[in-house]
Amino acid sequence: MNTIEFDTEDILWIGGNLYCLTPESLAVVLERLRTIGYNAEDMRDPETLTGKHRAERGVTVEMAEADPYCYLWYINLQDIRQGKCGSCNELISTLGIHSHGHTCEKCGAVTYRKFVDGTEVKFYFRGVERPMFAPDLWMPAKRWEAEEGYLYLKYEFIEDHGLFAFSPEQAEEYLLANADKWELVEEDGEKLVKVRYVDSFYVDPESTISLMDYRGDERNFRIVKVWDGVEYSEHSPDFPLRESYHIFECWRWERLEPSPTLHKKVLHAIGNHDDKGWHYQDGRPWFRPESFRQMGLFVRYFTTLDADAWDEQSRRFRLDGPGGIDDVARFCHPDAEVEDRPNIGNFINGLTSFGSGRPMTEREARAMKRAVDEDPDTQDFVKGFVTGEMPRRR
Repeated sequence: MNTIEFDTEDILWIGGNLYCLTPESLAVVLERLRTIGYNAEDMRDPETLTGKHRAERGVTVEMAEADPYCYLWYINLQDIRQGKCGSCNELISTLGIHSHGHTCEKCGAVTYRKFVDGTEVKFYFRGVERPMFAPDLWMPAKRWEAEEGYLYLKYEFIEDHGLFAFSPEQAEEYLLANADKWELVEEDGEKLVKVRYVDSFYVDPESTISLMDYRGDERNFRIVKVWDGVEYSEHSPDFPLRESYHIFECWRWERLEPSPTLHKKVLHAIGNHDDKGWHYQDGRPWFRPESFRQMGLFVRYFTTLDADAWDEQSRRFRLDGPGGIDDVARFCHPDAEVEDRPNIGNFINGLTSFGSGRPMTEREARAMKRAVDEDPDTQDFVKGFVTGEMPRRR
């Protein structure tokens, strides 16, 4: 993806975002971006979503301007995505294009059906306590009366090969245990389960099921990006511009002094998490040399750390997630406070390694054990897996 060139040297690209070093460079950048066709939103405006959220949290404009965590401009390309009808091949609006029964405004063809005959539907019945890792039903759809709010399912059960899954016998037992939430009907000799399901962004109170997943919807369109008269596929690597990024007004900042948490700001500058537990524990590469080069720009321009020393030492920083975080943190402060919170991901990744026959690294085994010993979610998972007595949820 091309990086835009600006007629000023007082800017930095870090983590895909723009850091303007002077008010003059910001003016140059905004003028250039608007000329290209970008929309520029000032996050100090309380009418913007971010501005509103900051104000609700008590973050004043002055606080945001002084904080290297806070971007002050959101830059984005608008209205570049369009639908392309599969029947007439014309460009159409994306408004409502994923809605069941949507039709093309050019030729009238139906562009999308959420449920058709044979669509596999994964759901559970609402209003009943269920374990945290309880399995869900998979059943094939027959049809959906969307306007009336009724979904018709074939009286069949699709086998689920997941870790927590119903057997066919258990699936029918669960269905019958919730017989007050569906109606058995027969059409042309075929038994169907009629359930109340109203399509809504939020779970509709009238629906008796909660939809978890579905496979086999019918699409008669695709999404494309159109820029400068050229059409690109939705995820094309050839699209010439980045769709959005943030701008920071860096001249407002004081240089950051070494502190036990300075590494967090350095890592966040490239969008990286600062918790070692969040990363894979098996030593696989996560960082690249370019990651440390970009962090080095932040160190050089916005901290009082020795940037030349960073350039030299960072060549030897470890590339795995936990190791790289440790190296960045130690450079920023000798008593850095590095987070390493155990989580269920550590446990599941350890299980995956064990199941594949690959020997676990010492760190991977230690993280897996810590998750079992210290993380409540992992403890609930293990308890439920071993005993079936899982925490309840509605």
